[in-house]
Amino acid sequence: MKRSAFLLILASLLTGGAQAADLAQAPAPVETPDVRVDRTWKFVVAPYLLAPTIQGNSRIGRLPNTSLDVSPGTIFENLQFGAMGHFEALYDNRFGATLDVAYMDLGKGRSFPRVGGSIDAGVKQLVTEAFFGYRFWHQDRNWAEAYAGGRWWYNQLKVSANTPANTFTRTITEQWIDPVIGVRGQVFVAPKWSLFGSGNVGGFGLVSDFTWGLQGGVGYHFNDRVALHLQYKATGVDYDNGKSGRSAFSYDTVTHGPLMGVAISF
Repeated sequence: MKRSAFLLILASLLTGGAQAADLAQAPAPVETPDVRVDRTWKFVVAPYLLAPTIQGNSRIGRLPNTSLDVSPGTIFENLQFGAMGHFEALYDNRFGATLDVAYMDLGKGRSFPRVGGSIDAGVKQLVTEAFFGYRFWHQDRNWAEAYAGGRWWYNQLKVSANTPANTFTRTITEQWIDPVIGVRGQVFVAPKWSLFGSGNVGGFGLVSDFTWGLQGGVGYHFNDRVALHLQYKATGVDYDNGKSGRSAFSYDTVTHGPLMGVAISF
């Protein structure tokens, strides 16, 4: 009995020693470093004010082609409501989406007196740009991006006539979406100063004959979240709906002017 107990104890000691030896010889587990890729979202909200000049020509219905040369003073004098803003979303510092909205309601922008009556005309215009982009180069706070998307034009003209010969009100609405491709980028030239530029083309005869956009200027960055931008923006379009008679509409203009905005990043 004592011998059996002794043998059991000896076997246990030998087995435990072998297991301890195996544990001693086993390689230590390799610790994988915690490498985390910054795949976060970044957003920019930038309300802005554009002082536009509209130049070109337009034709509506059976009226003859009319030259346009509307100054910022005329626009602000007749402005009933306006809203302009730029929005951006960026993922992983590479994939982005932008939305730019500019809306003007000029109310009864022009009155043409006649003997015993008048003709009033009001204009509403909305230009919305939506793009998806890829930043093919970025270094620190500098970057370059290629983008593609669309530019939506919405124009509404309301004409009211009150004369002894006739009294009528007519509203004409014309809207279309142009495909657009372009590039843009930002480069810092000093710790708080940056240069920005953007250029695009579109239309390609698919909707309008041609449309384009140019924008550039400087930015002053108060900190990583707030910046003031002073730029110049120009947008051109050559559109004809191809209709005749009362339904005819053409719009060949360039809208351009200085722009000031505040960009808030988060």
